Amino acid sequence: MKKLYSFLFPKYARLPLLLVLVFNCLVYWIPPLIQGDDITRYSLAIQGVDNVIPFIPAFIVVYVLSYVQWAFSYIYHCHESRELCYRMTTSDLIAKAITLVFFIALPAEIVRPDVTDGDIFNWLTQLIYSMDKPISLFPSIHCLESWMCFRTATMMAKRNRWYIGAQFIFTLLVFASVVFVKQHFFVDILGGIAVVEIGLFVYKKWETTHIFEKLQLPSAR
Repeated sequence: MKKLYSFLFPKYARLPLLLVLVFNCLVYWIPPLIQGDDITRYSLAIQGVDNVIPFIPAFIVVYVLSYVQWAFSYIYHCHESRELCYRMTTSDLIAKAITLVFFIALPAEIVRPDVTDGDIFNWLTQLIYSMDKPISLFPSIHCLESWMCFRTATMMAKRNRWYIGAQFIFTLLVFASVVFVKQHFFVDILGGIAVVEIGLFVYKKWETTHIFEKLQLPSAR
């Protein structure tokens, strides 16, 4: 087990990935704690767009598989190089910080359909609905994470067009899944893309790699 851990997580990647995971949880947990149950929440639906998007429970499979995409991509991309690891994780933290501000300042809620008992897709959708409240929507963290996976795939030194293409196609499917299973509004997709691009821009503009270099234990530098 120790050898597997050492193989999966290079020493320089352990702290950045841990911070990404912890901060991701905080972004989900903090806004509801601050806002309470009585706060006014808004609908971000775009008439003529969200109201014509059908509910397709089968897309819940893509919605769930996105977690596999994130785990694989973040670990795999961190193996590429220390620089790509820091670029991805730092940009992620910046994007999540912006997301946290929006979750607090723009509390939103989506009305989800009543899912009746039926096939495996309906059952899985019901399970996800029971675990995830229809709040904290803009920007979509699902879309944020998947777009980050695709964008950092394009930055790898060993650019494999098939791998990049697969990341792009699956990311588009994730975008489709969040609206087809009625977990998000269409604008939430755009928000997820935007905060990733801002995070990558800030990283490049101010070269924030040194932040992780200072935080790392001596053995990981």
